[in-house]
Amino acid sequence: MVIFYTPPSKKQAPQKLTVTISAIDAFGQGIANHKGKTIFVKSALPDETVDIQLTENKKNYAKAKVIKYHNQSAQRVKPLCGYYQKCGGCELQHISTDLQQSAKYHALINLIQKESGQSLTHITHSAPLIIADQPYHYRRRARLSINIVKGELFIGFRQAESNQIINIEHCPVLVESLDQLLAPLQKILRQIKSRKSLGHIELVAVDSGITMVLRHTLPMTNEDTQLLSNFAEENGISLYFHGTNLQHITGHTEHYYLINQLKLTFSPLDFIQVNSNVNQKMIEQALDWLTLTSTDKVLDLFCGMGNFSLPMATYCQSLTGVEGVEELVEKAKLNVILNSNKVCAETHFLTSNLDDNQQFFTWNQSQFDKVLLDPARAGAFNATTEIVKMAPSKIVYISCNPATLARDSKVLTQAGYNIAQVAILDMFPQTKHIESMLLLTKSGS
Repeated sequence: MVIFYTPPSKKQAPQKLTVTISAIDAFGQGIANHKGKTIFVKSALPDETVDIQLTENKKNYAKAKVIKYHNQSAQRVKPLCGYYQKCGGCELQHISTDLQQSAKYHALINLIQKESGQSLTHITHSAPLIIADQPYHYRRRARLSINIVKGELFIGFRQAESNQIINIEHCPVLVESLDQLLAPLQKILRQIKSRKSLGHIELVAVDSGITMVLRHTLPMTNEDTQLLSNFAEENGISLYFHGTNLQHITGHTEHYYLINQLKLTFSPLDFIQVNSNVNQKMIEQALDWLTLTSTDKVLDLFCGMGNFSLPMATYCQSLTGVEGVEELVEKAKLNVILNSNKVCAETHFLTSNLDDNQQFFTWNQSQFDKVLLDPARAGAFNATTEIVKMAPSKIVYISCNPATLARDSKVLTQAGYNIAQVAILDMFPQTKHIESMLLLTKSGS
């Protein structure tokens, strides 16, 4: 047998280039062009000239990291967090707030125009509508991971591009009451004897106070329970353990936040918007766009426990809320009762899987003048196709995923709706998450 020698192929060294950044994308990556190819450069900003090293080289684009900055953009700011670039939570802190918001807005506009085929020049001629508040100390809910390394307990968030936990004693995006709790919380958890059974921690700070849910995989000992109970009482915390079931340990059991002088109660594990101030402004904007009257019949899809439903029900004739989770529907009904002196509309809350066409009969038999929907990341494609059959005069679509918003808006525009307004919700400053809302109006109405 003849054996042919094949010399080992030489690995090409990563290509190094010098480029000038011309723009930024919604994820905070600088955009440069080299010989007709678009290069996305991590941590580079417009007008910066940088030496880069390619980390990924495809046919139509490449990705790169910065080796050296020759100058710095006027839009570059000093990150406020000492864990920046270690913790994977807030990757845009080096970018000014104005540039973050502008990049997200224009990325959304371009995506919607591309997918829907509808020109938005009537919107882009005006200044961008950015619904925002303070860039730090805004997050009223957080989930902290727990990790044991060589017997020592750490709590914090995951490291960028890793499953490792960065130990956090200070977090400037958390509301101040939660930020100030991190260090003493670490101290008390390190005294727990059964700390290997700890899972993660969920913290919520709302108008009713601070709630802490401690996940665990094994039953907590009486000694550890008492230690944590004392800590919770000293710090005014409502404490729950969550093993097989949710168990209240100490503190109050009614949890609520206020919106438009309405009291919205929720359970510790229920979803609520994490940015209280932007949530308030978002609701006000939705009410302004819908221009509700005392004769309007309104449909609120993915209504949860009534974040939009209750404020709308103070203006319209009737409000129908639809949600897939039965527990949230019951909570919405309770919230109507708690606010009966302010709610003037006739309200109906129904349980229905809004992805399942077979369940639509629970809500699609009535006629509605105006519709609001606030789906999860998967969007509302099936529900959207049903909404157009009802032909409401106005639709407000709240979205946490630009891709599914653009997809669903195409269904609406093809059915004769015009995109009348676009707003960015700066719900998560310092991060690449894009939240937005659209107003769509029926042609001829």
